[in-house]
Amino acid sequence: MDDNPRPDPHPHGRHAAASDPEPTVPWRREPDPDATVPLRHVPEPDPATPPGRTPESGSATPPAPATEPTGDIAAGRAAGGAPRRRLPRPQLGRRLRVLAGVDERLLDRVPQERAWYTSLGGVVLGTATIAAISMYFAITQAMGASSWLAVFPVLVWFLFILNVDRWLVSSRLGEGWFRRVPVLAMRVLMAFFFGVIIAEPLVLRIFETAVIQHVADQRTEALAQLAGRLKTCNPVPGSTEPAAPADCKATETFNFDQSPVATLRELATRRADADALAKTVDADSVQLRAINDMARRECVGDSGAGLTGQRGVGPNCRRLRAEADAFKRTRQIDANGVKLVNLRTQISELESAARTSHAAFEAERETKIKERVAEERSHQGRIGLLERLGALHDLADSSGVLAVGIWAVRIFFILVDCMPILVKFVGGSTTYDKLVSAQLAVAERDLNHDIEAEYAEREAVLRKRRAEIDLEILEHKAELNSRLHRAADRLSERV
Repeated sequence: MDDNPRPDPHPHGRHAAASDPEPTVPWRREPDPDATVPLRHVPEPDPATPPGRTPESGSATPPAPATEPTGDIAAGRAAGGAPRRRLPRPQLGRRLRVLAGVDERLLDRVPQERAWYTSLGGVVLGTATIAAISMYFAITQAMGASSWLAVFPVLVWFLFILNVDRWLVSSRLGEGWFRRVPVLAMRVLMAFFFGVIIAEPLVLRIFETAVIQHVADQRTEALAQLAGRLKTCNPVPGSTEPAAPADCKATETFNFDQSPVATLRELATRRADADALAKTVDADSVQLRAINDMARRECVGDSGAGLTGQRGVGPNCRRLRAEADAFKRTRQIDANGVKLVNLRTQISELESAARTSHAAFEAERETKIKERVAEERSHQGRIGLLERLGALHDLADSSGVLAVGIWAVRIFFILVDCMPILVKFVGGSTTYDKLVSAQLAVAERDLNHDIEAEYAEREAVLRKRRAEIDLEILEHKAELNSRLHRAADRLSERV
């Protein structure tokens, strides 16, 4: 076995030359409209390739004829100066095809499909741009204001969606419906979920005016309901307002510095005393008038029951007058009358104080209600993303026409976000895809051959090493036997 095998002229496989950046033999290619115009380059010959043969097939190839420089290069040389290069163009199409995951060297074999993959790269760039705009709207709506800090998550989201869409359209769908449908379903499902996430902020932005107005109306209504609830749970004592409901919470009940309750209680007590005293005074006054009327009739000589009918101040007249005086003294009619007047004066003063206390209570209640409403309004803050989503849902439920419009816009943006994979599916398997499959198959076969060759080489080296070890063992045994024979011969000579 040769210990120094010849170096392999193609260490990376027989087809590795097709993927080298600078091929040994230039292929005849269609001009790339997006590529710059390079200077003519004469490749150096491969020492392992015979003249006139390609490294791939080994077939004879006529040498490329020499061409004279033309155009700007020839003009530059004719003027005696160095050859001039044309200014490179922006290569926008090439950059768009990069977004579609296209291998330009392989696409040069089928230049007719260059426009298709340029358009596909533009679709990928468009969906990523829409996703970035959607993320910007989502962040600004969540924060309630625009900020330059939103640039960082927007850029990350743009690159993420760009790479996801590039992966969706650059990897193969497989051959045959049984292989294409599961892969396509998975990718369409991913694109749909991303589309839903991306479309919602854009829908909110389109219907922003209606959404903001609805949120403002909801907040105003909530504050009005809160004010009414607080007023119901804190009725004015002694007024015609109904009593506080039993379901009022502790946070809905106020503590007042001044309350008309004590005044109302005192007023009720005075009124009760005045009513009772008035009844007593009225009854005593009626009875006193009856006694005085009886004494008057007796003194004037009227006839009737209990009367003598004799005119003049007689014993009966004096007795009845004495009874009237004694009844008036005993029942304290005059004192009770003064006391009743005093009570009514106090009642009038208490009523005035109660009205003042009611007004103060109502003013304090209104102040506390306004403070609580202002506190609640301060907690509302700027309109956030969740409030916008809820308002959009309410608007869709409130109007069928508006719901149709919202869903139409939402579905439109979802379809736009699913556009790359849909375009890839509608286009089917192109010639470029078949070339990619063939190149992958060749690369896999070359890799298997290289692995087999490397394994065979290792096996050969291992067998050689084993043979060398066996030879060394045999030589060692022979040496031992030779020593043994010599020692035996010397022993026999001595004997």
